[in-house]
Amino acid sequence: MTRKLFALLLACLLILISFTACGTKTPEPGTTAAENTTAAEVNAQTSAEETAASSEAVSESAEESTAQSAQKPTADKPASKPATTAKSNNSGSASKGKLEVSAGSVKSIAGAKVLRAWKLNSNGVNIEIHRIAYGPQITQAFKKANADGAIDYDKTVTYQPIINVAIITCSPEHIGVASSQQLLGTNVGKVEDMGRKSGALIAINGEAGSTYKKGAPTIRSGSVVSTDGSGQKRLLIYRNGTWKVETLTNENCKSYISQGVYNSLRYQWQVITNGKATNEHDTYYHNRTVFAQISENKYIMAVGEFMPLDNMMKVLIAYGARNAFLLNGGNCSSMYVKGIGNTTGTKATQLKNLNKPCVIESEFFAANGMLGLNSAGKQKLGGPCNELDIVYVK
Repeated sequence: MTRKLFALLLACLLILISFTACGTKTPEPGTTAAENTTAAEVNAQTSAEETAASSEAVSESAEESTAQSAQKPTADKPASKPATTAKSNNSGSASKGKLEVSAGSVKSIAGAKVLRAWKLNSNGVNIEIHRIAYGPQITQAFKKANADGAIDYDKTVTYQPIINVAIITCSPEHIGVASSQQLLGTNVGKVEDMGRKSGALIAINGEAGSTYKKGAPTIRSGSVVSTDGSGQKRLLIYRNGTWKVETLTNENCKSYISQGVYNSLRYQWQVITNGKATNEHDTYYHNRTVFAQISENKYIMAVGEFMPLDNMMKVLIAYGARNAFLLNGGNCSSMYVKGIGNTTGTKATQLKNLNKPCVIESEFFAANGMLGLNSAGKQKLGGPCNELDIVYVK
């Protein structure tokens, strides 16, 4: 009996020793358990920043109330890095961080109300975008006038004119002009698709027919890419940032290239010359796209939304524009910005993924019930037209 009791006690002792040897050891600093804790902290911080980004979005109008819930790139903070190394929300990087900044943090012009603002900094290019309201509200009677019947309305609407102003500081050689044929292999394409393909940080629509319409040769990135036409006035953009308007012909285009011309641009008309407005008396209150020069290394890309042209010129001159050229307009006016995403808040399927800070003209018509009904009896949705080319900065 004593032997059995002794054996039983010995077995219990061995079991106790075994459990002690298999117990959980407290990890030392730098081991897996500590790393997992840090990753959780990073995820929590990222989630908090995304929540803050959503709460800071400026509510602008009914059609813009859902702007930018997914504006920030999803991979801007690897989970394996400690939270203290994460970049600030306001870094302004085109590939990381939140691009939208507080409207009150940017300096605008007298008489303008900044509704939203964004900042991008990449590869020596600095871009600041202001979406501003300027001038009084306008009451306008819209009537069906399109020969193709695309717009079916007879309605009076009161609206606030808006202009999206992108102030760009960069070397002149960061500016490019490219056609859809060159970028996408198609005669026409969307501004966003061309912008993405070109690697642009920002892009606007060019002038209709700028590459294919006969009239003058075309210079792109220092080379002649088209020799159509006997000669027309073009904006010549030099490598040193100089802008000149000259008659470009097949005979002189190579000479201009040797003098430093890097790109030529077709335009509707020059609207600012040496800091003074010209050709601004136009009552066509629709969307407009303008490319302007402040200095040899500072430029403006602007898209106006139903803003009278004279007020657009006042805004651009107040921002410092010395020379400005009107490009294509109407439903073709659009601005692509890398990393911003669709900011108008539209629920239109064909629009919600567009990287644009501006409201497309037909979005305005759709929001005001002026596009009529589709075959299913539902309100038609707006969308941008196709373009021949873009002006971009990369």
